[in-house]
Formats: sequence, C-alpha cells, structure tokens
Amino acid sequence: MRTREMLEGLPVFLAVVEARSFTRAAKKLGVSPSAASQAVRTLEARIGTALLSRSTRSLSLTSAGEAYLRRIGPAFATIEEATRDAMGRAAQPSGLLRLTMLKAAYDGVVAHALPNFRRRYPLVELEIEIEGGLVDITDRGFDAGMRYGHLLAKDMESVEILRASASVLVAAPSYLADHPAPIRPEELSRHDAVVCRSRTTGVIASWSLQSDGRSYRHDPERPTIASDLSLQIDLTLAGHGISCTPLQCAAAAIAAERLVRVLPAWEAPLDTIHLYYPKRGKTNAALQKLIACLLGEGESDHLEATLHA
Repeated sequence: MRTREMLEGLPVFLAVVEARSFTRAAKKLGVSPSAASQAVRTLEARIGTALLSRSTRSLSLTSAGEAYLRRIGPAFATIEEATRDAMGRAAQPSGLLRLTMLKAAYDGVVAHALPNFRRRYPLVELEIEIEGGLVDITDRGFDAGMRYGHLLAKDMESVEILRASASVLVAAPSYLADHPAPIRPEELSRHDAVVCRSRTTGVIASWSLQSDGRSYRHDPERPTIASDLSLQIDLTLAGHGISCTPLQCAAAAIAAERLVRVLPAWEAPLDTIHLYYPKRGKTNAALQKLIACLLGEGESDHLEATLHA
C-alpha cells in the first residue's frame, strides 16, 4: 500500500473522534457531513475493520478504533504540529476560531483586545458565544473557553487572562429614588433583587458578601429572575431592583452613572478567569496570537485602577 493511500482519511477520522460528531467535524474541516462520513468509511474499508460505532444518537470508538487511535494519534499530532509551525512562519494565522466565554471575561479583557487582534490578524474569523457555566469545548467544537479557574477541567491547558476580582451591588438611580439605599447588608432583605439562575445547576446563588474581614450571606427575596447575566444587567438598569454583578460587567454603566454602587464597602469575591484549551490546541496559531493579545492588553489593571480611583 502506498504512503498516500495509508494517510487518506486519517485527518477526517481524527477530527470526528475529537468532535464526537460528523457534523461538527465536517464544519471545522470545511467539508460536508456526507463527505466526512464517506472518508471514514473508505478508511475502514481499506483497513478492513470498523473504527467507529454509529447510531442515530451517539458515536463511539470500537475496540479496534481505540487501538488504532492510540497508535496513530501521537504520530499525527506531531506531524500536524510541525506542519502548522512551518505554515505559521510563512503566513499569517487564518481560519475560524470558535470561543466560548463568560460575559465577565468578554467585558473585562476580550472586548479591549479584539480591535488590536482584528487589525493584526484580519484573516482569522472569530465566533464568540457568551454563556455561563463550564463548557466541554471538545464536545461542543470550540477551540477555547474562558471560565473561572476553579471550574477548569484538569485535562486542559490554561492561562490566566484576568486576575481575581469581585461582584458588586448595583442599582439604577430610578430604583434608588423610590427605595432608599441600604446602609447595612441586613437591610438588603427590604429590597427587590435582580438575580440570574444558573443554566447548569438551576440554582439561584446566594450573595456571599465580604468587607474588611466580615462576611454576610444574603438570599435574595422576591427576586426578578433572569436567564443570563446580560438580561440581569438590563433588568437592573430598568429599575427592577439591586443586583450583584461582576465589576467588569457593570463598569461602563457605573462610569456613565446609569448604575450606582450600593453598599460599596461590600463585595462578593470572584476567582481568576482563565482561558483553557485542549493540549493539542497549542498548535493553533490563531489561538496563540489571541492569547498574546489578551495578555498584552493589561486592561484588567486599567479597569481596576479606574473603578477604584
């Protein structure tokens, strides 16, 4: 068998295994799902055994497929890394870069870095999804995610892009005009609250506030419940109550005096935000350039200096 024949179909097979879906793999490879399926069937026919077990709802490796993947995976990753490295030296990064992130990550650092990134790497196509909770980026076909450090899967590479911050209590001037601001955290029980229900757990989290070594836990009463952080902020701006919102997400509205900090001495600490990606993601030139831009912006320091001045 010729070398070329042995290699045909391997990239598609590996992409399907990584994405756990012919459709997602085909999208990333820029081919049709039927073409991806046919490439794997041709590979299986050439080898003489089934590598994947298919059903209408699931896709998994056969025992032969697992053994085959263990042998060819590392070798192909080495070839792929060497090829991308060589290509990266000769041309600018290009192609689709799919990212999932928290709104706090976007507002805190990504939004500031994007203009510079787009200007320097115009051939990269960015797809950004804002959502809460931990996301299995491999299963969903993302190149990278941005989440709080304590939520990261252990099998991922990660880099800190936004250091530890806090959520703050905010309300619209229109709400405070009718409801005098609380002086002590115990008075929060007299106020309406705007909260966000976790899509992952279905739980409405308590406000775990801290101030100068003191702690106070508040379970919002009579809340207006939002499905995501963006809607929570919109409802707060509309005067529906007090919300506990990541500082990065409320910064612009606070600066414009559309939101006012309530009990400014009290905050709910937040973990550092990390960008995480599969170990094989090191070979993604566009992702590495984005990380460099995120780390080079220094916007987290600027944001904190601005809001605490």
